[in-house]
Amino acid sequence: MPSRKLPSGSFFSRVRLCRKRRFGDNARMRIPALLLLIATALPAAAQKQAACPYAAWKSGFQGDARAQATCLLRPVKLYARLGDSAPLPAFLATRIGQRTGIAPAKLRAWLAQQSISEADVGGAVDAPLSRAVGRLAAPMARYFVIHDTSYPNFLLEPIPGHINDASWDFNDFNLRNPALGGGPKGHVYVNRLGGSLAVRDFGTASYASKLEKDKPSLTGLFLHVELVQPRNSVPGGGKGNDGLAPDPGFTPAQYERLALLYIAASVRKGTWLIPAFHAVLDTGYANGHDDPQNFSLEQWDTALGHLSAVMTGADAPN
Repeated sequence: MPSRKLPSGSFFSRVRLCRKRRFGDNARMRIPALLLLIATALPAAAQKQAACPYAAWKSGFQGDARAQATCLLRPVKLYARLGDSAPLPAFLATRIGQRTGIAPAKLRAWLAQQSISEADVGGAVDAPLSRAVGRLAAPMARYFVIHDTSYPNFLLEPIPGHINDASWDFNDFNLRNPALGGGPKGHVYVNRLGGSLAVRDFGTASYASKLEKDKPSLTGLFLHVELVQPRNSVPGGGKGNDGLAPDPGFTPAQYERLALLYIAASVRKGTWLIPAFHAVLDTGYANGHDDPQNFSLEQWDTALGHLSAVMTGADAPN
């Protein structure tokens, strides 16, 4: 999740170049049309890159839970550019902000049947989530933030073909422990085999975005999950850049474990949390991050639907 710099001199440098290449009166007559093109293009670009509007600290972002999620889940493209907002997929569209309907005891029993430790899904499933720090009547966590690690960076070398296998070191948390080292960290990390490691309990307030760093009183409203994803460099994009991600970006096992983590955190809250992409939270801040890259919201939504149905005894969606 290192920060990104947009490529230098793309649109505006071409504008300046065009203005220098004049061929008499005809070219000068084109300048007003060019300025009109700029004027009409900028509002659309600005809208795509605009940060989600923030309300008072107690209410988070503006709008109801679904409206917030729609803004916070805009697709993240190369160099942290954001795509247009789109309707949420079926499971998220009908659940976000609603009661989960899954009792902690039922989730605990299901985890035991699957031999999954509660520690690996962010902590005890009947414990409260973190609360915003620095306030006497602090609200409980509302947001579930999806990151990718953007590491390791293979630079100009191709990404190895075995990154989804157990033989890849970064799928072994004993060999590559994300808890080591300094700097902000997510609560839970998910390798490409679907294994998870909780660095911090979901009940512990911890920042991992530019927004929280800028507004420390918000720390605790956001739970952070890091998906292991290597990168390599965009040729000609600057020395050491890590702009390119594998496509598809994540494995089915990662989507399944991410679904479980979202369910576990939401059960602790009692209502379905508002999911968000890290890059969208960082929009508007210098050196904002560009993750997650190549994330399939539809694939995650499908995993959520199947897993929720299994836990509740409902018919799994097709």
